[in-house]
Amino acid sequence: MDDTPTLRIAIIGAGITGLTAATALRKLPNVDVQVYERATQLRELGQAIAINPNGLRTLEKLGLHKVLSDEVGYRCPSGIPQTLRHWKTNEIVGREQHTENVEEKHKMTRFFRPHLQETILDYLPRETIHLNKRVVNVKVQGEGIDVKFEDNTNIRVDLLVGADGIRSAVRGFFVPDSKLRWSGLIAYRSAFDVKLLNHVEDLPEDTTQWWSSRDGILGTRMGRGKYGIVAFHNVDPSKDQHLLEKTHWDEKTDTVTLRDMFKDFHPIVRSIVEAAPHVRTYPNFYGDLLDTYGFGGRVVLVGDAAHSHGGALAANASLGIDDAYCLYLSLLKSVSSAGRLTLGAEELQQSLRLYDTVRRPHCEKVLKVTHAMYAANNERLWGGGAEETDEQLREKLRTRPYAEWIHEYDVETAFKNVSSHE
Repeated sequence: MDDTPTLRIAIIGAGITGLTAATALRKLPNVDVQVYERATQLRELGQAIAINPNGLRTLEKLGLHKVLSDEVGYRCPSGIPQTLRHWKTNEIVGREQHTENVEEKHKMTRFFRPHLQETILDYLPRETIHLNKRVVNVKVQGEGIDVKFEDNTNIRVDLLVGADGIRSAVRGFFVPDSKLRWSGLIAYRSAFDVKLLNHVEDLPEDTTQWWSSRDGILGTRMGRGKYGIVAFHNVDPSKDQHLLEKTHWDEKTDTVTLRDMFKDFHPIVRSIVEAAPHVRTYPNFYGDLLDTYGFGGRVVLVGDAAHSHGGALAANASLGIDDAYCLYLSLLKSVSSAGRLTLGAEELQQSLRLYDTVRRPHCEKVLKVTHAMYAANNERLWGGGAEETDEQLREKLRTRPYAEWIHEYDVETAFKNVSSHE
């Protein structure tokens, strides 16, 4: 069989979504898939990341079985996604629950992000990943697309996949008016050896969130003996824009900041925070809804580049993983009976349109729900109404719904339902 590539694919971004997309698209026959990453080193932010049942099912379908191992990730021993506790008393107020349809190996799993990246990288040839490649220009021209990098190198490909995150350069060339908005949340993250918490009595085995009426903190064990913190601090985005001038993404922060923030929380929370050897800040931004995820018949966006929802409900990574799989399924439809990919310009455009038709409605629903959550939270805190009582806080945590429609979404079934009518 002739292995000459009939489709040259460039993926911009070597994060979890970009690497998953590369793994998926390499399964297509006679394609050439290359990944271009602006960083000079192939490393992920050293923080916690959650993969939900939908993402884990998809990774398994793609053959990335190592990701599902107990050695790489951590699942709550009680078999639930997480526990919700009162900030002051440490009482368990609520628990999220998977549905009975979720297999044990697909239950929400927490990873140390670099470990997850390393595991996915095991499935890719390193020579297909190119570092220090910052995109400075993209043009759809004739039967291809030209990409120029900051180092004055150029590539010409048939399909460009923008997997370059919330501040996507690829998106910027095609949706220059797209804006990022600040939710008013600032996240403080840390990841360290769980042994630093050996002195903490009654440290929860399950992933736990402690919430007050204003702030919250998640503590979770991860695979390979790691522990992660994600703390959430609310400020008024209409009045505190100046904070963004001194609070930057992935910026190292004095650990005293976090200790002061949670000094009145339960002693277990204080002990966890005090053990953190380092802390980094992440102002929480979200993006506009896009009219399309495809451009010029040769460019497509996946992950946060397409749907920047701000990270609520721990849905980011799994949404991007499902994007990658859906794109693969959309292109797979053009494989001939002879086992070759037969994609002319028109067929490629149809494939990207199919991907957009499957993914955008679901992802838009996620964005609308999470953006409404930010708005409601800011109205509650800064809208001038009565302060939330302790009883109201408890009731909110007790009745907090598990977002089954996001976390257990079946992208393959959705794809089959849409493609059968195409």
